[in-house]
Amino acid sequence: MRTLLLLISFLFSFCTQAQFFKKLSEKAEKAAERTVERRVEKESTKKTDQAIDSVFGTGKKKTKKEKKSKKDKETTSENPPTPKKSNSDSMTGSSFFPEGNVIFEENFKEDTKGDFPANWETNGGGEIISIKGQNAFRLYPNSLCITNTGKLPENYALEFDLTTENLAYKELSGSEFRVQFTNENKLNKDLKQRAEFHFSLWQGSATADKIHVENFGSATKINNNINYKMNEVFNRTAHFTIVVNGKRLRVFIDNEKSIDLPSILQNNVGQYIQFYLRGTKQEENHIVAISNIKITEEGEDIRSLILKGGFSTTKILFDSGSDKIKTESFSYLDKIGKVLDEDKSIKLK
Repeated sequence: MRTLLLLISFLFSFCTQAQFFKKLSEKAEKAAERTVERRVEKESTKKTDQAIDSVFGTGKKKTKKEKKSKKDKETTSENPPTPKKSNSDSMTGSSFFPEGNVIFEENFKEDTKGDFPANWETNGGGEIISIKGQNAFRLYPNSLCITNTGKLPENYALEFDLTTENLAYKELSGSEFRVQFTNENKLNKDLKQRAEFHFSLWQGSATADKIHVENFGSATKINNNINYKMNEVFNRTAHFTIVVNGKRLRVFIDNEKSIDLPSILQNNVGQYIQFYLRGTKQEENHIVAISNIKITEEGEDIRSLILKGGFSTTKILFDSGSDKIKTESFSYLDKIGKVLDEDKSIKLK
């Protein structure tokens, strides 16, 4: 009898729990339905409000925080932000002389790697190397190097890239890179009349963050060190722009002015340019190389030059010992030809 009562009690409890869970499930379903209904109603109201706002122009303006949040979400790897353009103008020859003409270019494309460049002279050697797929002229230690640019005009801009590598300041005591200006096209680094700027390649130097400027054989003597962060220029490629205006010399490194001297180029010493490397060691693989050399002169209209009765030019260049005109001369010859086409009365000899 007792067992029967326990069984009846168990069955009653089970049925009661089943009914309870069934009712609970029904309530949950109804609650879910009401939630969905409220969500739909809320979204419908939101869309309706937006539509009305767009018609009457009463839409709520987004806050700066909301705009920033949206912008952050839109900036993904698939939609990267547009990079800002630099406002700084490149200090090129054409920037200084927009109507000027390129009178000399050297990119060493025709030279073979490992050889000394064909159109240059040196007292110490050098070789063509490849830097990022482009040819460059590596100067050997204690070498002076010149090329036949012809006599340069009074106003011009010289550009070149200077690449240095492995300048870990080991075995570099006393080393320097020099650009010097002369009034003679001679392979001599100690000409009596010249001007120059140079800088140390050795971090331990007393002038590690300076550029030395000096002229020789001039009544107006200049000999000084100019503060400049030269150590930041090394072990990479830096762009140099050198502007000559008569006696005035300006030098820009990566578009930043480092030198501006109004009277250092006395006695017409800006007529020729030479490059000199002192020190460094090949066995330490110290690399000092120049590339992408270009000289732009201050321009004057060719037609006006012709009508003056004649003029001389250094823009028509020939291969050494040959009557073959260099390709860099073609653009200037084209300009002369255009003048002749436009004015049939002009005769040239």
